Amino acid sequence: MQLMKPIFFSLQRSLLMWLPLVLLAVLTGCENKRDSSDLAGQWQLLEWRDASDAVVRTKEDGIYYCFQLSLLELDPTRYCKYQQTPDSLILLGAYKNMYNTDTPVAFTEFAHFGIPQDGRFGIDALNDDDLVLSGKSGVLRFRRY
Repeated sequence: MQLMKPIFFSLQRSLLMWLPLVLLAVLTGCENKRDSSDLAGQWQLLEWRDASDAVVRTKEDGIYYCFQLSLLELDPTRYCKYQQTPDSLILLGAYKNMYNTDTPVAFTEFAHFGIPQDGRFGIDALNDDDLVLSGKSGVLRFRRY
């Protein structure tokens, strides 16, 4: 019985030493990826004007852009991967299924949402309340929804 006591205390001491290190590794490995950019969230299209300044769509058409991490959701079956720079929004691909990004579709299939054929927007304004995008499809004004 005398021999068991030192082994037990040795294992207990070892466990107490390694347990905090293992917990620290597990907790820091679970990174919470939150999108804290000004673009993140849901935006309602207020007005879309084409190159000739004619109104194409308004808020009555019910168009919303929802940005989260690097994904833009236009509706439950239309998604775009994107990259944001300080003055532009670049769409990297358009998809009809966010789980199957092996088969992209042409941006022209999303034209009725204001997506330009080249998938590029200039960011004319971006703050807590307003977003203004300009591209070959015209100028799109949004409000945070």
